Amino acid sequence: MMYPAIEEMIQAFEEDDLIFRVQEDEESSRLTANAIVDYTSFTVHFLSTDDKNDVSVRVPHFVRFKEKDVTEMLRVANEMNNRYRYVKFVVAPESEAVTIEYDFPENTEHIGPAAVEVFRRLMSIAEEAYPVFMKAIWNRPSEVSFGNIQFHDVTV
Repeated sequence: MMYPAIEEMIQAFEEDDLIFRVQEDEESSRLTANAIVDYTSFTVHFLSTDDKNDVSVRVPHFVRFKEKDVTEMLRVANEMNNRYRYVKFVVAPESEAVTIEYDFPENTEHIGPAAVEVFRRLMSIAEEAYPVFMKAIWNRPSEVSFGNIQFHDVTV
């Protein structure tokens, strides 16, 4: 079922010449747009589940990491959550991924143009945040073992 908020977003995305896809089922409608920034690409999902302007925005699997990096990802996500108060970085250890979340206030007027603005801001935030997450993953000292010999990467 196509909900009104998604219909308004379709119009706004078309007016801005943004490329997107729309998916519908009995319980929800979704507008999906891909974004490419300097260091990564990602998909933004705008999901509506009722006739009101109740819209959730999700960027699933924004950063993927290994189980050993969970603590560092939590630290960086907390830092990003303090920096960007209107979006939320969520670390999901079970899927080994960081997701970005935003929920529109239900009383948002002109949700279409607001969605375009959120999409553009997410691109800017992602461009700034992604290298911070990657640095946390790649600059950590690691330990490699061969039998009873251990090698340590050391930052000098």
